[in-house]
Amino acid sequence: MSAAPVLIVQHVEVEQPGLILDVLRAHRIPTVTRISATEPDGSELPPVSALAGLVVMGGPMNADDTDTYPALKIERDLLTQALRANLPTLGICLGAQLLARAAGLAVHPGELGYADELGWAPLHAVDRGDPLVGPLADAPAVLHWHGDRIAADAARPALAATESTPVQAFRAGPAAWGLQFHPEVDEALLDRWLAEPEFATEAQQVLGPDALTTLRADARAAAPALRPLFEQSMNHFCALIDQRDVG
Repeated sequence: MSAAPVLIVQHVEVEQPGLILDVLRAHRIPTVTRISATEPDGSELPPVSALAGLVVMGGPMNADDTDTYPALKIERDLLTQALRANLPTLGICLGAQLLARAAGLAVHPGELGYADELGWAPLHAVDRGDPLVGPLADAPAVLHWHGDRIAADAARPALAATESTPVQAFRAGPAAWGLQFHPEVDEALLDRWLAEPEFATEAQQVLGPDALTTLRADARAAAPALRPLFEQSMNHFCALIDQRDVG
């Protein structure tokens, strides 16, 4: 069991770590959570040297909007340091985009590419050999909810894709992954999202008036099979944390 904690950075209260936290707790890995929107100067983010791992969640911001959200610059700097230290790191949605920028990859605003991708759909072109992303090749669907897109490069190619998003996952280093989708979301967490007026309105704008019913039905269909597959992914992440602690 790791003695140092895994830092979980949230950008809004409702975008919680969900299944990620469940698996970390199952491995008895301590965690500490910070909501960066309430800490605009990043002063409460611990240094990489005090961490066993780093998880950065999603949010409605653009990864490059550091003028409006100064804490994003602090997070990007922390992610850069995490990459240099080979700290086990996982970025989800906005967190993946911040990790991409820390790794030198481009992030294109939604209006410059495809329309928003929102809803449950399977991944394609999954690299089954990747220990974290590979298990999700067999997931019937994962939740997508984003507008911006990451651009991979030859050194950090895409590990999964969908028709409208060529980079659904990438590896930024030996122990660092970015996932554009939301494998952490189960039925209960989705309900909390949809109880937020801004989330519900966005869903209806993209999917139509039956969006909430459709999203909940698709979650019921996909979540039971997705959970054990994502647990496999997170088990690998936890093993990296434990190996670091032993080393």
